[in-house]
Amino acid sequence: MRIPTSRDRGGFDANITMTPMIDIVFQLLIFFICASTGTVRDLLLETDLAPGAVEAAASPPAEKPLGEVWLKLERRGDATVSVLEGSDYPEFGPLQDVLRALAETAKELPVNLDIGPEVPMGDMIRVYDACKAAGFESINFATDPEALKAVP
Repeated sequence: MRIPTSRDRGGFDANITMTPMIDIVFQLLIFFICASTGTVRDLLLETDLAPGAVEAAASPPAEKPLGEVWLKLERRGDATVSVLEGSDYPEFGPLQDVLRALAETAKELPVNLDIGPEVPMGDMIRVYDACKAAGFESINFATDPEALKAVP
């Protein structure tokens, strides 16, 4: 019996040579779909790191300028406490009420969030969402300029 060779065929079959390329394209497509599903979108928190907030976190002034709202979150024991202009809010409900009242008065005031390093991410997101729900137009995060210099 004779073994068939590619010379024995009369024409060129394009499907045979395209199959490996189509397989690779589908594998790449599946790889990129799987690789992109577990990431958090960068646009989830629509805020900028304000240059004024960066400087203020390093050395807060004795008198805060008019027209800004400073909200600090710090961890005390097992609870996160919000400090708004010198007043402590251990519960989230009263803080929400104050934020709503403040936003009704002047929603154009920028809100600067100073988040302590030990504060859970969920508490930070909850306060950020409360500021957005209250109607503030500008919400910024205060950062430590020394920590920013250490980032390559």
